[in-house]
Formats: sequence, structure tokens, C-alpha cells
Amino acid sequence: MVTVAIISEYNPFHKGHEFQIRKIREEFGEDTAIIAIMSGNYTQRGDIAISDKGTRARCALIGGVNLVLEIPFPFSSSSAEFFAKSGVKIADSLGIVDYLSFGSESGDIKALELAADIIESENYKNAFLEISKNKGLGYPETCEEAYRAVSHDESLSFTPNNILALEYIKALRDFSSSIKPHTIKREGAGYNETNVTREVFQSAMSIRECFSKSDFKAYEYIPASSVDIYEALAESGDFPTDISKISASFISYFRLNPPISQSEKIHDAEGGLYNRLYNASFEANDISTLLTLTETKKYTKARLRRAMLNVYFGVTSSEIRALPHYTQILAMDKVGMRLLKSVRKRDDFEILTKPSAFLHFNDTQRAQKLLSDKADSIFELTKPIPKSGKSSLTFTPYIKK
Repeated sequence: MVTVAIISEYNPFHKGHEFQIRKIREEFGEDTAIIAIMSGNYTQRGDIAISDKGTRARCALIGGVNLVLEIPFPFSSSSAEFFAKSGVKIADSLGIVDYLSFGSESGDIKALELAADIIESENYKNAFLEISKNKGLGYPETCEEAYRAVSHDESLSFTPNNILALEYIKALRDFSSSIKPHTIKREGAGYNETNVTREVFQSAMSIRECFSKSDFKAYEYIPASSVDIYEALAESGDFPTDISKISASFISYFRLNPPISQSEKIHDAEGGLYNRLYNASFEANDISTLLTLTETKKYTKARLRRAMLNVYFGVTSSEIRALPHYTQILAMDKVGMRLLKSVRKRDDFEILTKPSAFLHFNDTQRAQKLLSDKADSIFELTKPIPKSGKSSLTFTPYIKK
């Protein structure tokens, strides 16, 4: 039996994700075991997820995944490089994964591997530094311009999924992993499309926009198996989340904490970015305005959101670079249970079966778990009806019998 990992967010789990799972089993066999290594309550764009991690994991399991493991905060809301490294670290630490499958606009694994060769070259790194220093572009634009300058290849577009694909390939190489990269061509609306289109598969962003506006035609774009789950979640006051509900907390933090030398240690807030957020906080009354006032070509809103979260929770660069030393089981079926029994035991990596069972963790693992718990307690305040900050500590994995 082949085991395939998918690094995911499922924010929310939609028909495009269902398509990816179906394509994996068409290629590798119906008995293929699929592990989703999924963002917790915070996402790679530096935002909160539209619903809690337990709900999204349950939808993924019902949608065809066998085991869902968490990428904890702050790794789940890191840049493409560290998000990819964190997901790959978890997959590689299991010791049972054969392939890492990811969607890409390219759909050509050989072309992506060749592009990764170029991006790992000294010529590319030098070009990237030069462009970054002199042009003040955002990360995707800097990557693309440096790649074009070195490779003279105009065929590869530096779209979000292609960038992540390249980071996955690089991370697998960095870990000298035996896991093989595999890609499926992404179908449907573009990754950053905010409006519903005529495409069969809508972007997760457009579906989130519909939900946030109480436009429940979004239910048409998620699997039928998820609709009842989300309807019940909405009725209970747990969905959809709204980060603006905690705007006052973030704005207050910046107004009360002027820049100091320590701010240079905060990940993604280096180079004066903390100063920009601090100064803008006196003009902004909500998170959306704070981001608008500080956004530039170099500092995209995704970068600013990540910086904002890292400042608020005190996340340093050394903590991000350490990568996750644990993961948590979010959902599993019978196949997933069998997979867990085959996992390679490691002293430096733990799989948490329930949130409170971390007394045996070492100091690094314990610190990571406690930070993730703090972030989860704040996440509870973004629900339509705010919940207890201890909800994450009473969470139990969803088990499909």
C-alpha cells in the first residue's frame, strides 16, 4: 500500500480538494493511504482559519483522507519557505510516507524540479539579493524576476501554488528525505480569486468571502458531506470566524508597545516593519485599516499579517527556524489508526493523541505546544459567539469508525 501526504489548509475543504484526493487514488491505487498535514487555527496567509481545525479535519476525513495531523501555530502561519519546511518535517518524521502530493499551476513535476535546481543555485541567490535590495518588490515578484534573470525561462509562472511546490521540493532535498514529490495540475478558479466564477472548482478565498458575507451559495462549492457539518457549526455560533472581532486587542498592543531593540528578533517584523505597524496603529481602528496603512510593494498584506501575529504572540526567528518538534492528531479512520502504529519512533519528535497529554514532552516541545495553545485561546474570540480560551485543551480527535 502506497502512503501519500498532502500539506494542506482545507480552509474550507472544498470540491477541488476532493478532486485532488480522487486523482491521487486514480494514479496510485484505490487502497492508497492519504495523510493530510493540515494548518491548525492559523493559516499560511497570516490569517485565522474560517472554522476551527477540528471541523476542517473532520470534513477532510469524510472527504477521503485517512489521517489528519496538525501544523501548529506559528509554523502554520509562516512564509512559504517555513510553512513548506514545517509540513515536510512532519511528513518526514513519520517515516512511513512514500510521496508528497501537491497542487500546482504547472502540473509538471520534472519542470518544477528543474526550476528548483535553478533556485538553489548561487547565481539565483545572488540575483535574488540584488533585486531584493534595489527594487523593493514583494517576495513572489522578487523570486520571479531573479528566476527569469538566471534561467531566461518565461514558461514558469510564480503563482502561489507553484511557489509552494518549489518550496516543498527544496524542503524534501534539505531533509535528504526519501519521500518523492508528486504534483497534480490545479484546476478551476485562481488561488487569489475572491469572486465566485463559472469554474467547476472555486478558490478557497472566494468560498470564504461568500461565507463571511452570509452568502450561503458557498455550500454549492463544498462537498455535500460537509454541508450539514457547517450548517450545524453556524447554528452553534462557531462559524464563520471574523478576525476583526479582536481588532481592539491588536491595535491596543501596538499602541502600548513602542519599538525596542528586541523587535528585530520578532520573525517577519525586522527591518523597521515593527515601526511601521506601531506608527500606523495610532491612525487605525481595526486590523484591516492597519494593514492598508502599512502595505507597500515590498510588504504585502500576507507578510504584514504574519508580522502582526508574530509581534502579538512574541514569535522570534529562532523559534520559527527550529521547525515543529511535535504534531497533534486531529482526525483518523481505521486506515489512519493502522498508519499510526507504523510510525517511526523518534526522541526529537512527538505525536500528540490528545491536547493535555504532553507531560512527557521535552522543553522545546512543551514551549511549542504552550505557544500554540495561547494562539488557539485567542482564536476562540473570533467566533460569532466567543468561546472559552480552554476549548483547545479539551479537543479530542474525530474518529471515523
